[in-house]
Amino acid sequence: MKKKWIAVLLALGMTTGLLAGCGDSATDKTDAGNQTEDGDSAGNTETPKDDAAGSGDNGNADSGEVYHMVMEIVNFGFDDPDIKMVQDKVNERTIPEIGVEVEFLTVPIGEMGTKLGLMISGGEQMDLVCTGLTTYPAKLAAEGSLMPITEYVENSEILSKATEGVIEACKYKGEIYAVPGVTAAGIETAFYYDKELAEQYNIKLPDKLETAEDWDALFSQIKDSGMDAYGISLGDGCKAEATSTGYAFDCLGDKSFFSYGVIMNDDTTDTIVNLYSSDLYMEKCKMHRDWYEKGYCVPDSISNGYTTTDSLKQGMVFGILNNHGSGMNEGNLNRTTGKTLGVIPTSDIIIQSANVTAMSYGISATCENPEKAIKFLELLYSDTDFINLMNFGIEGVHYTTTEGSNVIGYPEGVDPSTCGYGNFLGIPCDNMNIYVREPLTDEFTETVSKFAFGNAKASKYLGYTFDTTNVSTEISAVTAIINKYAPALECGIVDPEEMIPQFTAELEAAGMDKIIEENQKQLNDWLATQN
Repeated sequence: MKKKWIAVLLALGMTTGLLAGCGDSATDKTDAGNQTEDGDSAGNTETPKDDAAGSGDNGNADSGEVYHMVMEIVNFGFDDPDIKMVQDKVNERTIPEIGVEVEFLTVPIGEMGTKLGLMISGGEQMDLVCTGLTTYPAKLAAEGSLMPITEYVENSEILSKATEGVIEACKYKGEIYAVPGVTAAGIETAFYYDKELAEQYNIKLPDKLETAEDWDALFSQIKDSGMDAYGISLGDGCKAEATSTGYAFDCLGDKSFFSYGVIMNDDTTDTIVNLYSSDLYMEKCKMHRDWYEKGYCVPDSISNGYTTTDSLKQGMVFGILNNHGSGMNEGNLNRTTGKTLGVIPTSDIIIQSANVTAMSYGISATCENPEKAIKFLELLYSDTDFINLMNFGIEGVHYTTTEGSNVIGYPEGVDPSTCGYGNFLGIPCDNMNIYVREPLTDEFTETVSKFAFGNAKASKYLGYTFDTTNVSTEISAVTAIINKYAPALECGIVDPEEMIPQFTAELEAAGMDKIIEENQKQLNDWLATQN
């Protein structure tokens, strides 16, 4: 059983949810969890159909004045050249159908954590805002940046149906403040590997990577094969690349640092513990240390400036760990890396609050017409043509379709590097009704429902939100200590038996125990209301 924990711990180690900090490139930090690196969602369980926007709750809005609505679009720091073209095409639908003229406001991932607050304080307009990635709905709600939308969601048949079950993760103090960007929010962690290298060097691949022995058997083959690539990169050892949400525990909201404490998912206890003082963390760091000493991983990944995805793209590594689900999959990473990738699961599928809110969207507290914003969201969660327009752009310009298939390709002469639209971090929608990019196949769309609520296992704590107000100072101090020690430990550069005791002692001095005590009290109160 302990060996299985080690493998599951690998899953916690390096998924690429987009998170703040550590000086890393945004290209690899998707996460997440969750939505895609290029703005794609995924999978459909049926051939997309042309849903009438006027059906259900999407009636012609008010027949009054057109509302100019500003929508935040998070990108990697550069704007798509065709974004205005797509915005105009969107408005051809929304102005006559729901009385909304949308303006896309692009915000670089590095600025999104502060952009909304600055705009609100400066009196600038923002209506639909991304509440995931480097932040989360409860934080923005506590700051007063979001308005509660409980009544709107509950009165919308479209939104209620599309977000059933997972909407609990978007609540703060009983009110809904956002809608999930990925509705089929179950995630497994997977090892994405270069299929061409595997075939060229006859690498024998397991069906699932579950034990330390499984990993050693794979990496030793790669090292002995004669290929130039390392087995894996551990990135900069920080946050998304080596300490993101794992499946041996529930992080209770802090998927960046695990500073709130965690609950080990053995279904026997609701006790919150310090991950960094656990046997699980020690075993993980020992395993990475072993890889480092055997030459299985990129030795200077902590300082070379390359993300794990960069390393895969450049042929530096055989594979990387990342989330796998309806929001992030091989189709997304194939486009980002230019490789043909295979996938080996390293964990079971589970739905946690942090996965649900990773690409969520809410309505700014200063929005003057939330009813119109809700109408816009209803289109995104019901109308397949509109969903694909927002996510992929214009058919014939940015993508091509094949009759009877959900799989789209690029027009002749267009490739991921020249496509003028789609280089952003996802649009909220019902991702059960969306195209997928090649090289994914219709087989993927037929099985995407396994990631949906009711099929994937949901965490017992789905919907719990830790109010950090009383321990914000301690969280800041603890986060600094984690940044100080975790990167070197998780990249295998230092001896964990020597360094972890010093690490955990400083965490305790910084107030980790106080954070866990406060979190435990709130969790107990929340659990008492669930029966």
